[in-house]
Amino acid sequence: MSKTITLADEVHKELAGYGNRDESYNTIVLRVLNNLNEEEAKRDRENRATVFERGENGDELTGSPAIEKLDDGTTVRWKLQQGEYAGKAKTGRVNGGRVEYRDTTWSASGFARAADQDIRGDDARSSESYRGPKEVEYQNEDGDWVAIDTVLEY
Repeated sequence: MSKTITLADEVHKELAGYGNRDESYNTIVLRVLNNLNEEEAKRDRENRATVFERGENGDELTGSPAIEKLDDGTTVRWKLQQGEYAGKAKTGRVNGGRVEYRDTTWSASGFARAADQDIRGDDARSSESYRGPKEVEYQNEDGDWVAIDTVLEY
């Protein structure tokens, strides 16, 4: 089964510069991946200060509209739902539309990966069952832990 990704227009145009007219984007992406400095890319992946996406007004995009709607100081948690580590959880605090965890600022998905790494000693991004930020919850006014996406519901 083929997976599909969506690229911003400027990324699409920049990527095209690495290919020839008769090549598919799959070929171009493979060329770029085969020629990148893998260690530097992995180091940058862990650098939460790097900002690649900005909104129309120039503000950094967090990648999580739900986290942006939560008040600063709100406690969020990522909890494993099944398997050997079911019930284990890590918590962070919302600050400026991002999650503070381990003295670092994360997106919701970055927080989920870091928490997974801390609990299991591995991060499950390559797993087909990985739900990542969909498992991030916050404590509502009733004291119940609910999925962060519920703040987007009207």
